[in-house]
Amino acid sequence: MNNQLRQQVISAIRETINNIRYPKRILVVRQRDHQSTYNDYFLYWVRQNVPEAAHLFEVHYLPYEITNWDKYALFLPWLQDPLKERFPHIYQYVKEIEAQCHLHNIPIVNPVDNLSNSIKSIASKLISNVGIRTAKTIPITDIENFKKTQGGLSTPFFIREDWVHGSDIFFIEHLQEIENVPFDKFIAPIAVEFLDTKGEDGLYRKYRYFAMGDEGIPGPLMVSKSWEVRDNDNRVTNESIIAEEIAYFSGEDPNHYKLQQARKILGFDFMAFDYSYDQRGNLMVWEPNPFPVIWGSHDAEPEKSYQMPSMDRIYTALLKYYLHRANISIKVPAISKF
Repeated sequence: MNNQLRQQVISAIRETINNIRYPKRILVVRQRDHQSTYNDYFLYWVRQNVPEAAHLFEVHYLPYEITNWDKYALFLPWLQDPLKERFPHIYQYVKEIEAQCHLHNIPIVNPVDNLSNSIKSIASKLISNVGIRTAKTIPITDIENFKKTQGGLSTPFFIREDWVHGSDIFFIEHLQEIENVPFDKFIAPIAVEFLDTKGEDGLYRKYRYFAMGDEGIPGPLMVSKSWEVRDNDNRVTNESIIAEEIAYFSGEDPNHYKLQQARKILGFDFMAFDYSYDQRGNLMVWEPNPFPVIWGSHDAEPEKSYQMPSMDRIYTALLKYYLHRANISIKVPAISKF
């Protein structure tokens, strides 16, 4: 028997044993025409690091007809927020699945109705209710009236999408600049108060905190020369910044308690917060994200390989959370040490 055939036989035996030991499955659904590969690298990571758990994840694209509900121990709608507003046809499919989950006592991570709380104009008010500073956010429903009144905001402010993550942002320093905003290309525009988060070194920082239920894991720290902190040409990476990022994601987030309060009031099970500090050192949350992208392989970017222990920590906590919610007992080893 050659080595390849031997490995195939071993894998088949292992799969058979795992199916006997763990007959329940975790039902995952995704949207074929939007973010169709979401969390693929997480599934790959599970196969590589906890192969015993890999067979548990049963992934389907909607619409999908389910005939045997008894085999499922957990439902994961891996779907872009806010689902009801952006993709109502997918929302209807998922609501039918959730109804069956309730009938069969199958837990759900991030029920899709709660995803509407990620809408920025809604989230900012909910988060501020637990004492965290958020920027004043004004939905722009009447463009001509907004041009006259600015929704009561003073300059500077910026205009962005209310529903979409990572969309274009238009900074308004002088009122006449509003005329340059392409409102016809927006789905649901909002005007957002500008809060200065420039540090003493003249740089801007954005922290990301992941929440898996009551557990919180610090993620990446991004530093930029621009107030709009994104992974682009303005991003600053040097030896000192890398050391600062490693120190952040290696420990415990100093805002864990407050961010958990915000998670609960939003109604999310798994999510991430992006936050900064204002110039007085107060915590300021930019937005919540119940559909956070966790980066994958850095094979093409070896300069970012220092982040791998952080990714391992997040994936380990996420897998443990899913197994806990599914009431499936599989030992998940500690993958990386800082």
